[in-house]
Amino acid sequence: MISEADWKHFKRVKADALDKCCQQVLEDVRKGIDNPELSDHAKYLYLYKLMENSDKRIANIFDYNARSKAMLQLALMKSDGLLEAKQINGFSDELQSFINSHD
Repeated sequence: MISEADWKHFKRVKADALDKCCQQVLEDVRKGIDNPELSDHAKYLYLYKLMENSDKRIANIFDYNARSKAMLQLALMKSDGLLEAKQINGFSDELQSFINSHD
C-alpha cells in the first residue's frame, strides 16, 4: 500500500491521466470522422469499435479508487504512456522506482 502523501498525489495524477486518455480517444474519433476514404457506415463501425476498446482500456486502468490498487494503476498508466516525468517525480523514491520499472 502507498503512503498518504503518495495517495494524495496519485489522486491528482489519476485525474490528469484520465483526461489525457480521453483526449487521445477524442483525437482518434476526429480522425475517423474526418477520414474521406471511409463511408458513413465504415465511420460508424470504426467509432463503435473504437469506443468499445476505449471503454475497456479506461476501465482496466482507471476503475477502482483504492490505495491497494494505486500501484497497479500507476504501472498501467506508465505502460500506456499516460504519465509524464514531472508527475512521476512527485511520488516517493520507492514508488518512482516501481513506476519506472514498468515501461
